Amino acid sequence: MSRRRGVEKFLYHYDKDADLRQKFAADPRAVQVDFGLSDEERDALERRDVVQLHMWGLHALLVRNFAGFLKIDYVSLFREAGIAD
Repeated sequence: MSRRRGVEKFLYHYDKDADLRQKFAADPRAVQVDFGLSDEERDALERRDVVQLHMWGLHALLVRNFAGFLKIDYVSLFREAGIAD
């Protein structure tokens, strides 16, 4: 696991827990408290910055699933950032 364990833990639970997804939609900062995230990590999640999550080396399936739940076209964003073919 990457050095950003808290973010990966959050993304894992976000993928598995519909209640967490609803709470995140209502108040992103409040649900992140239990995951020990830095300000930078919290900001990236609040911005739904899947490019940054990818650049940090987080597990690709966790990033993909996070983007999917939020209906983010992550492939287009990766291309714009120059990190996809």
